Amino acid sequence: MEIYFDNAATTPLSPRAAKAYIDTSSSFFGNPSSIHRLGRKAKDELERRRGHIASLLGVDEKNLIFTSGATESISLFFSSLLWMEKGTIVVSRIEHEAVSSWMTYLKKIGWNIVKIRAKGGFVTPEELYSSLTPDTRVVAVMAVNNVTGAIEDTKALVECVRRYEKENGRKILFFSDSVQALGKTGLDLKGSDVDGASFSAHKINGPRGVGLLYAKNPEMIRPIASAGGQEGGHRGGTENLPGVAAFDEALSEWIENRDEDEKRVKEYNLRLRESLSNLGLEILSPENASPYILSIVSPLPSEVFTRMLMDKGFCVSSGSACSNNAKGKSEGILEAMGIRNEKAKRAIRISMGRDTTKEDVESLISAFGDLING
Repeated sequence: MEIYFDNAATTPLSPRAAKAYIDTSSSFFGNPSSIHRLGRKAKDELERRRGHIASLLGVDEKNLIFTSGATESISLFFSSLLWMEKGTIVVSRIEHEAVSSWMTYLKKIGWNIVKIRAKGGFVTPEELYSSLTPDTRVVAVMAVNNVTGAIEDTKALVECVRRYEKENGRKILFFSDSVQALGKTGLDLKGSDVDGASFSAHKINGPRGVGLLYAKNPEMIRPIASAGGQEGGHRGGTENLPGVAAFDEALSEWIENRDEDEKRVKEYNLRLRESLSNLGLEILSPENASPYILSIVSPLPSEVFTRMLMDKGFCVSSGSACSNNAKGKSEGILEAMGIRNEKAKRAIRISMGRDTTKEDVESLISAFGDLING
């Protein structure tokens, strides 16, 4: 039997979310764009679910656009820049590939890209402010890092951007890739005043293939092609209503149990930190990082050690799962945090979820001990 410690990559579908998916598929099979009774019934359910998710996030339902996942949400936001006057984009060096890959294309078509440091995993307001110029149009800093779990002070970062706006009289959009923050931190979209944020259901025990884009001003979201005009004309294509319903239920579960889950996982994280440190392993994740993510330096190259753990029945990740398909991406993120390449190549990410148990943690610690002392 395999014990799962790769929840930052994806999570198992919860029974509650699975039931919502199946029930919605059966009861609301009409196309929400159809004008007949079954179509209207599906449309009503879609909007009911949107309204409920909006209430969970503390935003207006008009600010939420359903997508196929966080990568599409990110693409929808950054492709909208193609309609804007070109300028400078300030982006952290530790962004997920779904964000950073856009910078290559935008630079090619004339945008100026400024990449800022994140020493120890954190972008400071001072570093960000010093990077802003009168032609800065967009700032992108993720909320929670997917490799180390470092939690950015998004509110403070946005405040420094807004201060610069007032001084220069020009709007700057702030985008926050918030995939690893949803349900796991005190996410406050309105309070932090971000202009855009991306989310994915499968990171919180929802289904794959459904995500969410928060847009403070939905009018700035302009797709390259509107297709069928769904989602208020912002994202064409038949809506994934069963996926949305399952997303809603999964998010509800996380928010309903957040305090209890966070307390429990913090205890697991502390236990892992202490035990693995005692085995001589270096901890890469900051102490005040998300308790759900713990990155360490293994004694061997990460791909070798993850296979050794796999042989013992444990699923962990060498860096992030997305970057396992693109050599060097996680290493590059860790180097941007000030971690030497030699250590970055031996980084392993342990990520926990709502299903992680104390027994799972103790078994993992024992496996590390066997491999290191064995």
